[in-house]
Amino acid sequence: MARVIIIGGGASGVLLATHLLRMPHATCQVTIVEQREELGAGVAYSTNDRSHLLNVRASNMSAFADDEDHFVRWLRDHVPATADQLPSPYYFAPRHIYRDYLAGLLAPHFAQGRLQRIRGGAVGLEENVAPTISVRFADGTSMAAEKVVIATGNEGPMLPKAPWRYDGWQNSTAPELPADAPVVMIGTGLTMVDWALSLLHKGHRGLITAISPLGLMAHAHRPIRAATINAADVPFGATLAQITRWLRREVDKLEASGGDWRSVVDAVRPHTQRLWQSLSTEDKRRFLRHARPWWDQHRHRIAPSAAETIASARNSGQLRILAARLKGFEPRSEGVDVLATLRGSGEAQRLYAKAVFECRGRAGDVTRSENPFLQSLVRRGQARPDVLRLGLDVTPQCAVIGVDGEVSQRLFAIGPVTSGVFWESIAVPDIRLQAARIARQLLE
Repeated sequence: MARVIIIGGGASGVLLATHLLRMPHATCQVTIVEQREELGAGVAYSTNDRSHLLNVRASNMSAFADDEDHFVRWLRDHVPATADQLPSPYYFAPRHIYRDYLAGLLAPHFAQGRLQRIRGGAVGLEENVAPTISVRFADGTSMAAEKVVIATGNEGPMLPKAPWRYDGWQNSTAPELPADAPVVMIGTGLTMVDWALSLLHKGHRGLITAISPLGLMAHAHRPIRAATINAADVPFGATLAQITRWLRREVDKLEASGGDWRSVVDAVRPHTQRLWQSLSTEDKRRFLRHARPWWDQHRHRIAPSAAETIASARNSGQLRILAARLKGFEPRSEGVDVLATLRGSGEAQRLYAKAVFECRGRAGDVTRSENPFLQSLVRRGQARPDVLRLGLDVTPQCAVIGVDGEVSQRLFAIGPVTSGVFWESIAVPDIRLQAARIARQLLE
């Protein structure tokens, strides 16, 4: 019986394990390596805050693309309180519930003895004589397997610790603050929305200021259906400028007939990976420098109820969004001054805060990862960064490529760590397809 070791027990690792073990006639033994107590948590689902909702409606969050109602059925069976909101395709479940769903996918496989987990950290890989490969752990032990899959998920920005700094990526509950304390959030994306909601639902009354270079916030979901765009009509191989003009034309046409731009963005989703891969390297870099914030604002939307709460806080003046560039911090005896300059005018801003919530986007250079397993792979040449250094370089089949260009037959990767190659590989609807593809590949 072949053994597969999955490094990481967040959504990517759990989905892969589930797909592997549900494959017909699969006889493999799967081991998940995860330091967190709970499987299925990761960065995205470790929160216990009920105000933190999924950013994808429940009807699109099934673990299985060929069984799209799986999560909705699970909600009916395991969370009776949601019954009055189902089968609405526009219900957005709390994220801690989705963690329970992911963990539940594994339970029968643990019971059958085909799945085990190691609570610890992987620190390196030893290339054995074929067909096995060994994973080294922080406690000095090791385990051999025929296949190893990297599912380490997202990493937040690497920032020095400070008494006034709160890491919005690593912490699952908001800190205790005076109800009237002013706070500053660095970043205006999805992470900022989560922690603003946490404070507001706890009754926080103080001013919340969020800053980012463009001051863009995620749009809200609306009850619309995706349009249909045939692959033959997508300008694969065009330049980024040409693709942008095409996308705007599609939106203009739909809105002229009374439609919603969200339908077009959702219709592009099945083609996004291929579009990304058809871009030149320079256009990919150009996208990351200039277009990414605008794409994220439209592509990664928030639940309508969350959007209403945020809008109410903005209208009351409690939450303000500034388009400003961060210049630095000046600590005080109690709190800190956040120094920034406004976009356009260049006017200097000094924002006093009792606490700073770091909500900037995920780390953008895999070679600076704080994960010792990834550090070891890159340092030893067992894996190489993708050309943009967003993650690891992999083949279309997700096999890891070494520094010498050799494609590994035993080491694979899934999820956000492959985003430089596939771009769309961070959300469950994308990861579940990747998981099914890798599972077939491994079992072959």
